[in-house]
Amino acid sequence: MKLCVALLVVLSTFPDTLLAATEYATFESFYKESSTVGWILAGVVALIAGAVIVFTAAAASPIVIGIGSWIGGMMGLSGIAATNTGLALLGGGSIASGGFGIIGGTALLTAALSFGTDIVFDYTIGKAVSAYKYSNLTEHSKKMPTLPLPINDSGPGAYESAMEVLKGINEELPIYSTYNQKAIRRAITVLESSQDAPDIDEQAKNSSLLSLLNFVSNDYVKAKKFARLAINSARESEIKRTLPAFIYAASSLYEEDFDFTSITKNYFRYSILAEPDNPLIPVLFSIYLDRMFLRFNDGYLDEKSLNSIFNIMQSPSIVDDRVLNYTVLLSRYFIRLKLEQQKIASLSNSSNETRASLKTPNNHP
Repeated sequence: MKLCVALLVVLSTFPDTLLAATEYATFESFYKESSTVGWILAGVVALIAGAVIVFTAAAASPIVIGIGSWIGGMMGLSGIAATNTGLALLGGGSIASGGFGIIGGTALLTAALSFGTDIVFDYTIGKAVSAYKYSNLTEHSKKMPTLPLPINDSGPGAYESAMEVLKGINEELPIYSTYNQKAIRRAITVLESSQDAPDIDEQAKNSSLLSLLNFVSNDYVKAKKFARLAINSARESEIKRTLPAFIYAASSLYEEDFDFTSITKNYFRYSILAEPDNPLIPVLFSIYLDRMFLRFNDGYLDEKSLNSIFNIMQSPSIVDDRVLNYTVLLSRYFIRLKLEQQKIASLSNSSNETRASLKTPNNHP
C-alpha cells in the first residue's frame, strides 16, 4: 500500500515526464521542453521572429495600439511585445515569415475602424491564379506564416540526431531562407536514412517530425505522406495525433481535388479540439485559413467554407481563445476584402487605359 502511494506521489510530481513517455505526436510533445520554459513561446516565435518593421506609437491611433496590445495580452504577453505580436497576428504573421506584418495589422485595423474604402494592401502579394497548379500554390506559400520548428529535442535516436542538425538554424533569418532550408533538408535526410527500429509510438514521433519538416519546406506531398504514417502509428499505440492531423489537413489543401468537409471535420477539427490547451491554436487557425484562401483564387473553395472554421471556433473546449480566434478569422476576411478591392481597382485602371489607347487621335491638317 505504501509503495502504491509513493508511486502516485512520484507520478504526480513529474506530469511532464509521464506525458513525454506516452504522447509522441502532439503539439505539446514538440513545443514544450522538459524544463520550466512555457511552450507558448513557440507561438510568439511563429508570429514575430525576425520581424523587420519596428512598431512605434506614431504608427497608429491609440485605439489600434490598444487592440493590438489586448490581443497580445491574451497570449500571455505584455508591453511592446504584446502590441507587436497582436498586430503581427492580425497582419497575417511577421514580415519575415511572409505576412503583412505589424504594419499590415495596423493598416487593417485603421481601415476597419474608420470604415474607409482605401486600399491598404498590395494586390500583388495575394495575386490570384486562374487555374490550379501545385507549383503556383507552393510558390505562394513560401513566405506564408508556417509552423515553428520544434523546441523539444528529446525523443528516439533519429529524432535527436535530426534535432542536433536543426541547431544550425540561423534564427535571425526567416525559415524560408536558403540557408535555413538547407539545414532542414539535412535534418530530413538524417531521419530518412536512419536504421533505427523504434517502438510504434516512437515511429509516430519520427514520422511526425518528418511531416513537420517537409511542411515548413513547402513539400506538401511528402508532408501529407509522413503525416499519414504518423497518424497510423499513433492510432496503433492509442495516443493522440494532433500534430500530424493538422499537417495532413493543411497539406490536403494543395491537392487538385479533395474533400474539404471531410479533411476539416476529421483532421483539422481533431487537431484543435483533441488538444484544447494548445497555445498555438490561434496560429493553427491562421495557417489553415491562409492556405484555404489560396484555393479561393482558383475557385475550388468559396466563402461558404468559412462556416466550417467558424463552427470549430465556437466549440466550448476552446472558449478561452474564442475572441482571439474570431479576430484571426475576421482579419483574414478583411484582408480578402481589401485584396478584392485592389483587384477591382486594377482591372478598372486597366480598362480605362485600354479605352484611352483606343481613342482616335486628333489629326489636324
